[in-house]
Amino acid sequence: MKKLIVVTNDLEGSGKSTFSRSFQHLLNNQGVKHLFITTDEDDVDDNFSGDYWDFDEQLEISQLIRAIDRNDVVILDVNSGSARIWAEFFEENEIDTVLAEIDASMTLVIPCHDSERCHSELIELAEIFSDSADYVIPHFPQPASRSKELVWKGSYAAKVTNYLGALHFEMPELSQDLETALKSHDLTLSQALNQLEQLPRFVEVAAMQWLEQIGKAINGTGEYVLPETYRTRKAVTA
Repeated sequence: MKKLIVVTNDLEGSGKSTFSRSFQHLLNNQGVKHLFITTDEDDVDDNFSGDYWDFDEQLEISQLIRAIDRNDVVILDVNSGSARIWAEFFEENEIDTVLAEIDASMTLVIPCHDSERCHSELIELAEIFSDSADYVIPHFPQPASRSKELVWKGSYAAKVTNYLGALHFEMPELSQDLETALKSHDLTLSQALNQLEQLPRFVEVAAMQWLEQIGKAINGTGEYVLPETYRTRKAVTA
């Protein structure tokens, strides 16, 4: 079964691009045929490899079917503010039925950290899509400059996602070396992941070490984000 991985959360800075780039890197390393789609025009530069879909224009269902038909995994990185556009498109075109017909399934990846706004966004998205998707919730470390507003355990967001059978995992923290390297080159982590080969060696090494950690975490999500062909191949070679 093929996978449509929709990475979404309308809260800026929630970790969407970081997860998407990390997942793309894992698929590249494993030789999984995939397509990366961004809905943020700012992502498209000389280092970008993928497609750009303009959510301000009318989307065509044929676009999505063609993308899935040609790939084992399609990563759709929905920029902040466009989650409801995707939800409307999903509902109007009965995407869940379409996916079933082409032997594909959708996983919503909703990066989150422990803040009231992030929890509220997560709850709203879960209510919109309900049981029409699988859910993966990467938990990003709370920035040191921001005090924790909430704790996850026992929260309503936790209850909602647990009811839907969501898979949760912790995103690794950045090492001191990586944080220092990024700051010295005025880069975000997602920007660095998008141009690894152009980075100075010491920045690349620190970023690759972090990617190894997140790769293990993503591999642990199994059927939630990885296509059946990949899991079968991995089982044979294990």
